[in-house]
Amino acid sequence: MFMCSPCCAEVVGDFEAPLRSERMLPPDADVGTFDDGAAAEAFGQMASQNSPASVFHALVQIEDEGDLGMHLDITPKDRLRISKIEDRGPVVAYNAGVAESLRVREGDLILSVNGVTADCKAKVGALAACGRMDLEIGRARTFVVRVPDASQGKLGLDLVVHPAGAAAYITQVFSKGLVQTWNQQNPELDVRSGDMIIAVNGQTGTSLELTQLAVSTSKLELTITRPAEA
Repeated sequence: MFMCSPCCAEVVGDFEAPLRSERMLPPDADVGTFDDGAAAEAFGQMASQNSPASVFHALVQIEDEGDLGMHLDITPKDRLRISKIEDRGPVVAYNAGVAESLRVREGDLILSVNGVTADCKAKVGALAACGRMDLEIGRARTFVVRVPDASQGKLGLDLVVHPAGAAAYITQVFSKGLVQTWNQQNPELDVRSGDMIIAVNGQTGTSLELTQLAVSTSKLELTITRPAEA
């Protein structure tokens, strides 16, 4: 089966989190800088490498109605994010027969289903049928933002969360806040509206768990993802 987690259930405004993480970056990590004038520093790291093709098509044969063997999140920008791939199902069978660069991965985005590019509801409806599915898959770009001393102020984010979702969705980055300071100092790793937070301090969970984890620590490491082509 496939499971869909709708978003837009709760908005967390002007997100404030006192955050800490002691995990160090690897020696070869890309490093950004963060200085709010009060002895804070932050680092940016590309956390994953993209396939040479950021968008490709996966032809998947579905024998049992609605059985794709993966879990999906609905994003605010009408993309379906693959949050989990089970160890069986049509997607696993497809992956076994193609090169690694064309395999569907957790974290990928479904951009269209059999040419359906409309809202997520239409895509989910198309996925519920049997037969051959042409899935247009978009790779995701993932990076890490680290703010060692979030007690210096608010993060300055508007978030949309859902209890069953596996990501918190950023709907706004405010002009004042620690994340905006990060953006000004690390434009190549800037956090944007539409980005998704998929882990906090290296831990994954539901979107509510992620926000709760963020406010329970005093140093923060946010794993951010967005479409690679964005």
